Amino acid sequence: MNSKSTLALLLTLIAPVAAPLAAQSTETSPGQELSDLIFGSIGDGSTAEIDMGQFVDFGRSIFTSIDSNEDGAIAHGEFIEWDFGFEFIADEKGRQQAFQAARNILFANWDRNSDGTIDLREYHRAMAWDYRRADTNDDAFLSREEFLRGYTVIKTYRAALSEQ
Repeated sequence: MNSKSTLALLLTLIAPVAAPLAAQSTETSPGQELSDLIFGSIGDGSTAEIDMGQFVDFGRSIFTSIDSNEDGAIAHGEFIEWDFGFEFIADEKGRQQAFQAARNILFANWDRNSDGTIDLREYHRAMAWDYRRADTNDDAFLSREEFLRGYTVIKTYRAALSEQ
């Protein structure tokens, strides 16, 4: 068998596998567009990365938004009621139960003392930990890729929306 025949045989064998993989690489996973919008809303938009200060400022504004009764703590009900927009995707995909479970898991992880509320200190600690965990190259900045792959909220919600 000459090299052209070998190449033709190899391409014939690979084609059925390569086509779905190529299509997958251009598809976005559930919640990716929303996650991209969230990343773009953090900081001043002038760079492709965000720093810890921008992330903490973003977190403070989210905390204030979730704390609807303005008592300085997020109760479980407030946490469940507030949404970035992922709930619409969960409804559309028929993944409401998985999404609710993801919310409950996040709340439980952030409520460090298990008193049923997340105070500002607990929230700040969770945000700082999430930031450091997502910063996989330890350069003190989060790239879009690090944010999408490593920020706990985005990662957890997108996993709940996925059918895999």
